[in-house]
Amino acid sequence: MYWEYFSLNSNPFGITPDPKFLYLSYPHSSAIEWMKFAIEQHEFGLVVGEVGSGKTVLSRYLIDNLPEDDIKVCWIINPIMTPGQLLKEIHLQLINDKPPRSKSDLTKSIQQGLVDLYLNNKYPVVFIDEAQAIPGSKIFEELRLLSNYQTDEQNLISIIMLGQPELADKLKRKNYRAFLQRIRFTIKLEPLSKDEIRSYLEHRLSVAGASEVIFRSDAIDEISKLTSGYPRPINHLASFSMMEAASNERNYVDAVTVRTAAKSILYFSEKVEEITTT
Repeated sequence: MYWEYFSLNSNPFGITPDPKFLYLSYPHSSAIEWMKFAIEQHEFGLVVGEVGSGKTVLSRYLIDNLPEDDIKVCWIINPIMTPGQLLKEIHLQLINDKPPRSKSDLTKSIQQGLVDLYLNNKYPVVFIDEAQAIPGSKIFEELRLLSNYQTDEQNLISIIMLGQPELADKLKRKNYRAFLQRIRFTIKLEPLSKDEIRSYLEHRLSVAGASEVIFRSDAIDEISKLTSGYPRPINHLASFSMMEAASNERNYVDAVTVRTAAKSILYFSEKVEEITTT
């Protein structure tokens, strides 16, 4: 494995969203603080980011760091389901009981379950990842109705949705207006700057056991141009660049190495041609 060539103890750029490698850049720190604030205020929140911007790893990190004694979490990673299936999944994860079959019994059971959690000083939070994949307006309407469960002082449930930019575009349509008005906190995940990319790479390599600088400044420039600053493409390109360096028995990565590696990644190949011809 390429990380063994560089004397690392693990893969610094794996494809799974491992929270231990999370680099809290300014955009990601801001998103975490906004999500925490939405939960503390018992409100609905929306996090919007491009593909590969780090939304899933942020939700994983936040869930892992929420106080278990105070917060009850429902995490939905694939929202492609019917309204009934969504309610049953929420019931299953929050109420810890077999969901009733009929819609009326199901909604009554969820409402009673939320009241019981409130009386036991436990606050429920629903995280919905890949929310842009939610099919149609009926699920959004069910989520809106959940916000009607409240005391005189607060909502009985928070919902944090994470999705791609098309989710925000969808919610601006007229038939989603009622749901959009329930969202109190919205943040857009911005890409990493060049300096943040450098710190991001160094952080992940340090967690994996690196003690030497591997990516040279010209390599950082090239990665910034090719990835537009989004973490998942950075991971992909960084790992292939280190493989390319290892195959050539080099202990560093420069711009030429990055460009060569990018040509073997389909979604980078055209961009490499654009950069080299301008």
